[in-house]
Amino acid sequence: MYFKNMPNIVYKFNDKQILVKDIFRRIQLSTEAKDRRQLINYIIEDGETPDAVAYNFYGSSEMHWLILLVNEIFSVKEEWPIHQQDIFRYTESKYGVGNASDVHHYALSEDTNIIVDYAAADLANGVIEEVTNYAYEESLNDDKRRIFLLRNEYVQQFTMQYKKLIQA
Repeated sequence: MYFKNMPNIVYKFNDKQILVKDIFRRIQLSTEAKDRRQLINYIIEDGETPDAVAYNFYGSSEMHWLILLVNEIFSVKEEWPIHQQDIFRYTESKYGVGNASDVHHYALSEDTNIIVDYAAADLANGVIEEVTNYAYEESLNDDKRRIFLLRNEYVQQFTMQYKKLIQA
C-alpha cells in the first residue's frame, strides 16, 4: 500500500531511462491527525515487529506503514526496539566489549531521568546514582516501545487522504 500509491519518476541509469517509485515523497500527519483522541497508546512487546503490530491491531500486516508513519519512524533498524536479549550485545558493540557495566552518567536517585554531575558525597549519601551503559541503552530501548496507533475508525479516512496527498 505505502509504495503502491507513490507516483513514478523517470530515472536515468546506464544510458537508459526507467520508471521508479518516487520514494522521496513524504507525508506527515496533520495537527488534526495528531489529536490524541484519534490515537491509542501502545506498548510494543519484546520481539514484536511493525507488521505483527499491524496484523494484531488492524487485521493486516500490510498496514505496518501506517504505524511507522504515525510514529514518524523512518528507520526500523534504528528507531524500533530491539529484543531484550540483544541489548547486552548491542551495548558491547557500541561501548566496547567489557564496558556494559561502566558508568554512562549519574542521575538523581528519585528521578533517573535527571542527569547530574558526579559528586562523591551525593553518591555516598544516595542522592545520585550511577547509570551504566547497559542501563542507559535498556532505558532508551524501553522508550522506543511506547508508540501510538491510529484508532480503527480513522484508518479508512486517513488512507484515502494519504493516497490523495502522495499523488499530488
